[in-house]
Amino acid sequence: MSDSQRLVPVNRVVFPVEGVGEVSALYVDTGSGDGSQPGEAYEILSRRSIRVFAHKRVSLSTFFNAFAASYWQRWTTVRDVRLRVQVEGEGLLSVYKSSARGRASAVASQQFEGGVVEFDLPIRSFVDGGFYWFDIACAQSEATLVSAEWLISVPEDWQGGRTTVGITTFNRPTYCLNQIRAVGENADVRDVLDRLVVIDQGTDLVSEQPGFAAAAEPLGERLVMLRQPNMGGSGGFSRAMLASLESDDSQYVLLLDDDAISEPEAIVRAVRFADFAVTPTIVGGGMLHLDERAVLYTQGEVWDPARSWMAPSGQSEYDHDFAEDTLRETPTLHRRLNADFNGWWMCLIPTAVLREIGLSLPVFLKFDDVEFSLRAAQHGFPTVCLPGVAVWHLAWHDKDPTRTWEEYFIHRNRIITGLLRSDVARGGLLPLHSFLGDLKLLFMLQYSTVQLRYQAMVDVFSGPARLHEWLGTKNQQAREIRTDFVDARVVEELSTLPPVRRSSRAILGPVRRPTNPLATIALALRVTFRQLLVKETAGSRRHPERIIPAPDINWWRFADIDSALVTAPDGIGVAWYQRDRRVMRRYLVRSLIMNCRLALRWAKLTRKYRDEIPDLVSPEAWKKTLGA
Repeated sequence: MSDSQRLVPVNRVVFPVEGVGEVSALYVDTGSGDGSQPGEAYEILSRRSIRVFAHKRVSLSTFFNAFAASYWQRWTTVRDVRLRVQVEGEGLLSVYKSSARGRASAVASQQFEGGVVEFDLPIRSFVDGGFYWFDIACAQSEATLVSAEWLISVPEDWQGGRTTVGITTFNRPTYCLNQIRAVGENADVRDVLDRLVVIDQGTDLVSEQPGFAAAAEPLGERLVMLRQPNMGGSGGFSRAMLASLESDDSQYVLLLDDDAISEPEAIVRAVRFADFAVTPTIVGGGMLHLDERAVLYTQGEVWDPARSWMAPSGQSEYDHDFAEDTLRETPTLHRRLNADFNGWWMCLIPTAVLREIGLSLPVFLKFDDVEFSLRAAQHGFPTVCLPGVAVWHLAWHDKDPTRTWEEYFIHRNRIITGLLRSDVARGGLLPLHSFLGDLKLLFMLQYSTVQLRYQAMVDVFSGPARLHEWLGTKNQQAREIRTDFVDARVVEELSTLPPVRRSSRAILGPVRRPTNPLATIALALRVTFRQLLVKETAGSRRHPERIIPAPDINWWRFADIDSALVTAPDGIGVAWYQRDRRVMRRYLVRSLIMNCRLALRWAKLTRKYRDEIPDLVSPEAWKKTLGA
């Protein structure tokens, strides 16, 4: 390295200090093959330091501590990295690399007796995938990893970027306060922070919580608290985007959910990766489950334009458990994954991208993050979901948005995103998927949800001109639509309901889960016949005929009954679903007409939305809506 060069850390090795056992699998792999568990092979001393016990070996081949060399080679100008490790005691430090097939090989090793150990490593053979990491092995005595970091050489006058961190919150003040505390207490994060902007859209204000002053103190004037009416995630995050554009010191805006727990180092990594990107690049973080801390929901997703829906990137899968299968043991995670978008639970966006393509689509929530990245890609700005960057977020598996007001936004915004970003003729499979989705919901007697989806399509047909106007109103309107339906009325006290008693005629015979496509079609036809033509029994209005727990809800469980008690997704009570033959007939015909109309008018709607959207996502339009 010349005198005119210096080294800057882009990845620091970190460890958890919160005392959650399962989370350790994301940071340290005992890697010894002797069955050692955390606490038997090593001891965490601080955020940067661990003690490795005698006769033990630990590996940093983990989600948060492996260096994602493949992503740096593909998306940045960096071609060399230096690993610097400060150690105490005696041991062996070995550096490994993996291939896209997940095969590991040692590239360097050094015995140490305290001091600093360094390795200069090339980033030139990872085009398809692969990581760097290191292991520490101890013989007769223990050793301490004091600190470790991956550094990149830069000119002496190089200046790293800074970011506005934007948190949108709605009546989750405790979660949001924890986010403020996590950002403010971390000196490394403060080094890349321009401002932390909290957009409080609720009534239980973050600024009025006990402990707010102490959490805010380290940030000083860099903490900006803004209030506005509830305009959903797109309204809140667009306010944060505007704030980043107003600051000459912000090269990025980092969107962060209020109900997430951050790994603060991930914020620094996202900024530094974007600093070295070849072109302005959206840097996304993965989502780890808040209730299963070692489970990665996704590290990257792709968009299927034929269905206007998402899928995991490459050969990856949803819900990978690192406590069961470590990074070293999972070859598919060593391949570099190409993503089309990243969820806004954590997502860094260069302000240069905002200036060229505009802000969020004004859609309240759902699909705003998908549409934004797809729009950015059409302008040449990629999205990279970087391993080692992630937050813990409330999991989806205990949620069922089809049974809440959110289904309106899911269905409407899915169609809008398809109109804007899919070039498949007549929407591809989307109209068919939409119709089959309605049919499935009708089989399950969820008439309120079908009504929400109908209203969503009506609003799609009306065009994009009123999207800004609807930001503050559609949420309440969707809630009010559901109040007219019994399947949306949750009873918390089950003792007030009549006992379960079977009264429907079993005209279908025993009903079991269909095990193949032909059986599924056959049963669906029989259920359609029954629900359209067979009158519901009077007894089903006096007594529910079955209890269906929320995890077991599926259309075939309703095949031979006229009513059921169905547990609410949040477990707070039950709703009494009741079959209505007249509603079934009317809604089924209406759905068929609407989805045929969608396919036939797809080209015309596409032109209309694409012509008008650029003005609706402009900073000027958002300033007018937000009064900012």
